[in-house]
Amino acid sequence: SIRQKDDLSVIDYLCKPSERFQWKANALPDDDLCYENAIILKRFIRYPLVIDPSGQAVAYLKNEFKNRRLKVTSFVDPSFIKNLEDTIRFGEPVLVMDVDRIDPILNNVLNKETFKNGFRTCISLGDKDIDFNASFEMYLVTRDSTAQFTPDLCSRVT
Repeated sequence: SIRQKDDLSVIDYLCKPSERFQWKANALPDDDLCYENAIILKRFIRYPLVIDPSGQAVAYLKNEFKNRRLKVTSFVDPSFIKNLEDTIRFGEPVLVMDVDRIDPILNNVLNKETFKNGFRTCISLGDKDIDFNASFEMYLVTRDSTAQFTPDLCSRVT
C-alpha cells in the first residue's frame, strides 16, 4: 500500500511559502490561480505568452525583475531589435508588450535554435548571429483577452 497525503496542494508542492510571500510583495494577488500562474512563469521551458487584460501580470513581472534590469519593449518600438539583441547577449529579462501577432524575427528565439561558434553559444536574429546568454528570459504579453494565436505559435510558447 502506497501512502498518500489527502490534502496535497499543487501550490504547496511546487513552491515554498517564502516564494509566495515574495510574490505577494511584488504585487501578485493572493489567490490560488495567481500562484499557479506565477509557478508557470517561474518554471517555464518555452517562453511564456501571457494574456493579461487587467495588467496584474505586467505589474508583477516589473516588480519581480526590478533588480535584474527588466527591459520593456514592443514590436512597434523603433529600438525593438536593439533591445532584444542586448537582452539576449547580456542574459537580461525582456517583457514584450502588446503581442497580438509574433514578428518572424523571433522564430529562432522562440525555438531556442542556438548553435556553437567555437566556445561561444550563438543565435541568429534576423541577419545577425549574436551571443546567447543562458540567463536570457522573454515574456510575451497581450492585453487582448480575445486574441487568437495560431497552433504553431501556441506550440512554441508556454
